[in-house]
Amino acid sequence: MSTTITAADVKALRQRTGAGMLDCKKTLQEADGDIEKAVELLRVKLGNKVGKLADRETSEGTVQAFVAADGKRGVLVEVDCNTDFVALNDDFVAFAKRIAEHVAKDGNPGPVDVKVLLDEEIAPGQTIEALRADLSATTGENVVIGRADRFVVDGEGALAAYIHATGKVGVVVQVGGASGTEAAAFAKEVALHVAGTPATKYVSSDDVPQDEKDAELRVYAQQAEAEGKPEQIRDKIAQGKLNKWFKDIALLPQEHINPDKHDGKTIDQLRKALSDDATVARFTRFQVGA
Repeated sequence: MSTTITAADVKALRQRTGAGMLDCKKTLQEADGDIEKAVELLRVKLGNKVGKLADRETSEGTVQAFVAADGKRGVLVEVDCNTDFVALNDDFVAFAKRIAEHVAKDGNPGPVDVKVLLDEEIAPGQTIEALRADLSATTGENVVIGRADRFVVDGEGALAAYIHATGKVGVVVQVGGASGTEAAAFAKEVALHVAGTPATKYVSSDDVPQDEKDAELRVYAQQAEAEGKPEQIRDKIAQGKLNKWFKDIALLPQEHINPDKHDGKTIDQLRKALSDDATVARFTRFQVGA
């Protein structure tokens, strides 16, 4: 009588070895359900790959995006691996794109819990974790879904994504207060700009947390003191440096990264050219390794 191999048995063996689902299932059948024996058999079959994939550093990877045809849902995802060779592999990139499209089906905006995501079915009877583990076994590398962010437009608005040619940097931008092709085009230009300005973290200086502002201001005041500036002008110097810092980290006051195309206009000026009611609702920038 053949031993019944459960999904839990297969999962347990995969966690121990990093081998693919089919390899685990077949080997468990050969081992009559004995996990320890199955581990030994897999070590013979797969050699040094077994048990080591999950321990390897994931310093390479790809950033990919998905934006629905109606422009109302979008996702940015980062998937990591060990080498640049695999990061550029068509199957690896296709996996990242497939994950992004799957995540977009949910209607809740914001950062995605990757641990929860792994247990979701991406196809009948196949979880994302199963798909990930199979790709890991196929490539011989530690494939990890690093992070994902979901965007949902409720009402008037538009989404656009930009992925750098290297696949190492990606951005999704959500515009509010305007819709249609012009709003989507503006969002695209903002996404391109953010991709090229890694210091940009906030939409405007109003979004910078007060404790972060205070800490930065203290540093500038101490610098002015260390430089021997007169006490009566130290605060003014510190405030001037703070305002300059705002332009580095806040999007709206920045001149677009392509000044020739946009005549040196700032992002805020481009926003107003679209519509006084238009807003940059939010954006997310992922960079592999950062």
